[in-house]
Amino acid sequence: MTKRYWFYKTRILALTLIVMGGAAVSNGADESEELGPPVDVSFTAKLDGTEQRYVIRLPMHFDVNQPHSLMIALHGHGSDRWQFINDARDECRATRDAAAKYQLIYVSPDYRAKTSWMGPAAERDLSQILDDLNQRFRIENVILCGGSMGGTSALAFAAIHPEAIDAVVSMNGTANLIEYTGFTEAIASSYGGTRSEQPEVYRTRSAELFPERLTMPIGLTTGGRDTLVPPDSTLRLMELLKKRGSPVHSIHRPEGGHETHYSDAMDALKFAIEKSLQNKPQLKSLFSFNDSSKTIVCLGDSVTGVYYHTGGQRAYPEMLELGLRQLFPNAGIKVINAGISGQTTVEGLERLERDVLSKQPDLVTISFGLNDVTRVAPEKFRENLEMLVNRCRARNCQVVLCTPNAVIDTPNRPIQKLLTYCEIIRSVGRDLSVPVCDQYRAAERLRSHAPWAWRLTMSDEIHPNLDGHKRMAEELCQTIAARTLSLEGIEPPRPVLAKVKTLLQKQHSFKVLAMSPYHSMVEVALKSLNPNAIVEVTPWTVQGKSIVALENEAKAMVRTLKPDLVVIAVPGDVAAETDEQFVHSYSWIMNWSLSFGHQEWDCIVVDPSVAGSDKISKRDELCRRLVRAQGLELISRPSEDTRAPWELLKDWFVRQSNDESGK
Repeated sequence: MTKRYWFYKTRILALTLIVMGGAAVSNGADESEELGPPVDVSFTAKLDGTEQRYVIRLPMHFDVNQPHSLMIALHGHGSDRWQFINDARDECRATRDAAAKYQLIYVSPDYRAKTSWMGPAAERDLSQILDDLNQRFRIENVILCGGSMGGTSALAFAAIHPEAIDAVVSMNGTANLIEYTGFTEAIASSYGGTRSEQPEVYRTRSAELFPERLTMPIGLTTGGRDTLVPPDSTLRLMELLKKRGSPVHSIHRPEGGHETHYSDAMDALKFAIEKSLQNKPQLKSLFSFNDSSKTIVCLGDSVTGVYYHTGGQRAYPEMLELGLRQLFPNAGIKVINAGISGQTTVEGLERLERDVLSKQPDLVTISFGLNDVTRVAPEKFRENLEMLVNRCRARNCQVVLCTPNAVIDTPNRPIQKLLTYCEIIRSVGRDLSVPVCDQYRAAERLRSHAPWAWRLTMSDEIHPNLDGHKRMAEELCQTIAARTLSLEGIEPPRPVLAKVKTLLQKQHSFKVLAMSPYHSMVEVALKSLNPNAIVEVTPWTVQGKSIVALENEAKAMVRTLKPDLVVIAVPGDVAAETDEQFVHSYSWIMNWSLSFGHQEWDCIVVDPSVAGSDKISKRDELCRRLVRAQGLELISRPSEDTRAPWELLKDWFVRQSNDESGK
């Protein structure tokens, strides 16, 4: 990759980050390193609504089509996010060099800046940053590191959220805030009081007290003559971890002070990073894809089939085909979707010959469980899976079993019961030597690292949206081909207005359901494309209605009307009690605005920015994420574009009418 090409790609990312409050800056950063330029990102803290910041640098060979691991570097007392971005001191330079060497996304947050010590506000901010990054990138492992206050904070956060961190490097930090006597006023301010006033806050941040939680690889550096942050508690923690058999690498310099030399920092970082990478499963490709043709059939229920949850055009089998073609462009790969809503392994067996084996597949993926949980006994579920595998193998088909995706706990599908069925699938895989693509564990890993990011992959309590299906396809690609990739950048199919274009070309009449104020604008835009078209527009009034009211109207109105085009334009200031309520109802507004199965009419979403209001809602970005995750097209206002909404809308329709792409 050339420097010029890298510069171009990084600037594209910078522009993306600017939209969410980031800006590319140099700020004196060492541009000679194998990392891209820093991008300063602002975000609104969910805790208290304040503006907070972090800096991100991408690796030189960053590839949007591949997952990357993440390093978060926490600064010391009296500093801010720029310390680990700019400082030439050994600890800071080593983290940047390690991130470059291992091609890690590199992030340095303020985490409430100069006197943080990972207090409750800093903890919430860091959790929010992890969620945000997991929404924007495909992140494999998270390595948390820091020096002094940052080293202390890295251990503290890992002890509080062990499920979110895959490796820790603490340089010259303390592991016991109860006994630590330095910076008492700053720590008390961050923790909301003194040790006697807030004992639980100090205790939960004392990593020495929770060795059982610190099972991830940990690198520690300490100095025997460090009087600023004495090493005693960290050394005790190291002994506790060793007794438990945890992977820990301690570098103690008896004559050392409150600093870590470059070679020691790199040694600790290398240990933690490489140990975390070793935890990746070693997979073997099921067959060679070189120049051969392969047919894959995906058998399953509504999560496999194409339904409204994913925009009505694609699901994970279609994304699997795109992914394998991306990995093996010279191979003839065909993936057939054999998923039907509401079915169990019982129905899967009944239609195996017709829908699967008659296609003469090289490979069959089998994904059942979400419906079996409700009406097929565990013993029968196991028996059915074994029969499915054996019948496929009898026809010389390779088989991959898939566990169901993770779900939101409901009475009909309690998580504990679903876990039983997942374990049955894994057990059948072991007993019959069948590869298992563990979709449940993959989703649970994302949920543990970034619960909100996981939530935004779900269309409802049990069905993933298209973003969730992309992740499922990525997991299947890894199981089938032993290769990793990211499908995050896959855009909706073109042309976007397939039905509208066909009707316009025939000078046909068609029905439009459009949220106000765009109902009149859409009619003008469509008639500009074909003055003879007969456009019947039904206005959908939204002003003054809550998000729940709009959800109920979508349920009652859209599928009954059976329009040819639906235009969704939820106002940015729509009333919603919580973000969860907003996500639930907004997702269902889109779900109800689509036909049940394959898309029967066109559906587009107008971003609140098109209205031209200077008032930006905190949920505007959430709206955009949901639309992208659903696989629908979003009409938005380009930066610096001051045209009237009707002009923007008309221009968009003209461009879509000229789009002949069918991909």
